[in-house]
Amino acid sequence: MAHDTYHARDAGARLAQTLGDALATPTPPNISYGTVTATRTINGHTRLTVTCAGTTLTDLPCTTTCTSAKTGDRCLLLTANHLTTIIGILA
Repeated sequence: MAHDTYHARDAGARLAQTLGDALATPTPPNISYGTVTATRTINGHTRLTVTCAGTTLTDLPCTTTCTSAKTGDRCLLLTANHLTTIIGILA
């Protein structure tokens, strides 16, 4: 009977750890500014290369409002869950 108690306790501990990991607060999205350094279209999808904080990010996806971006334009980048997307071109 004591053996069953240990199994139940271990199962409860594993369940608590699993639920704790699953219900952890996600990191909030990060907004940053960048400068467009290159544009290219692949199969009808525009991809932009951007310099942000001294780092070059290549072939970033963008929203449809950003497809007319030109080299030198300032842009707004949204990073969520390790995916960066260009969401706006600044005037």
